[in-house]
Amino acid sequence: MQQHTVECRLAYGQGKVIAHRLSAWRRALRILAYVGLTFMLAVATAAAAPPGAKIEYQPMTSDGLAAGYPFEAWVVFDVSSNPAIPGLALPAGASFRFTFPKAFAAQPGRHPEAVLLYGWPQKAAPIRFTVGLDPQDPATIVLKLMEAFPASPPERPGLKAIHLRWGPDNPLQAGDYPVTIKISDAGEFSGTTVAVAHITLKSVPNVAAYNQLHEGRNEEWQRVKMGRAAPLPIDLLITLPDKARSFIALRPSAGGNLEILSDGAPIGTVSQRGAPVTLKPEPFGPGFARLGIVRFQVTAGSQPGVASIDAQLQGGTRYTLQMIVER
Repeated sequence: MQQHTVECRLAYGQGKVIAHRLSAWRRALRILAYVGLTFMLAVATAAAAPPGAKIEYQPMTSDGLAAGYPFEAWVVFDVSSNPAIPGLALPAGASFRFTFPKAFAAQPGRHPEAVLLYGWPQKAAPIRFTVGLDPQDPATIVLKLMEAFPASPPERPGLKAIHLRWGPDNPLQAGDYPVTIKISDAGEFSGTTVAVAHITLKSVPNVAAYNQLHEGRNEEWQRVKMGRAAPLPIDLLITLPDKARSFIALRPSAGGNLEILSDGAPIGTVSQRGAPVTLKPEPFGPGFARLGIVRFQVTAGSQPGVASIDAQLQGGTRYTLQMIVER
C-alpha cells in the first residue's frame, strides 16, 4: 500500500510538471503569435505608406517658384524616372489634395490646372480627371481621377509627376515651405506626405528636356549600341527671366562638353559623366534659337554602361538625362 501511495504521488507530481510545461508553451505560443501579428501589421502599414514627393521647376517657366508669382511647378513622386520601372498605378476615384501653408496667398477666384505625367516633359497621360479648389478651403487644390491610371512600362509607366498651375500666389519671402499632399482611395498609395516648395526671391534661369519636337517621345533613358548615335537627338529648352528674346546656342568646350550661350555669352554647360559619349551641337534656325531651344546629338563610345548628361545654368536649375549604352 505504501509503495502504491508513493507511485501515485510521483505520477501526480509528474502530471503537475507536464501541465506546467504545457501552460508555459501555450504562453510562449501566444507571445509569438502576438509578435508575429504586430510585425505583419507593421509591414503592411509600411507597405501602404504613400510615396514621398518633391517639388521641382516646371520646364517651361522660370517664375513658378519665385516669390509673389502664381505657383506653378511639378510635384514629382519618389519613383525612378527610368520608364522601365513602374510608377503609381491608381484606381478610378483616387484623389489628391494639395494643401498650401498660410504663407501662400489663396486665390478663390482662380481655377487651377493640372497635367498628369509619365515623368518626362511634353507627354501628358491621356487619363480623365477633374481639378479645382476645395470650396471650403481655397488653399487646397483637389484632383480626382475619373478613370484608372494603369502602369505599363516603358511607354506608359504610370503616374510619376503632376504639373500644377494657377493655384495660390507664392509667399513674398524666400524660403522652404511644406505642401501637404493627401492621397485617398488609392489602395496601397493612400496616405499623407509632404513636399517642400523652395521659393526664391527672384525668378531663376531654367533648363529642361524638350520633347515637343519628337511628339512627346522620351529623350531620357534612351538605349543605344556602342559606337552608334542615339535614336533621338536631345532638345533643351532654356527659359531666362526678363529676357524672352535671347538668342540661345551651343558650342563645343573642353573635355567633350558643351557651353550654353545667350547672345554669344556663356550662361551654362552641358557635361557628361559615366559611360563616355560624344556630344555634337546641331544648328537650329533662328526661330528655334529665339524660342530658347537647342539641340545636340549623342553618340555612344566603346564602353557599356549609363551615361549621365547634365545641363546646368549659372544661378539656375540643373537637368540630368540618362543614356544606356549597350554592347
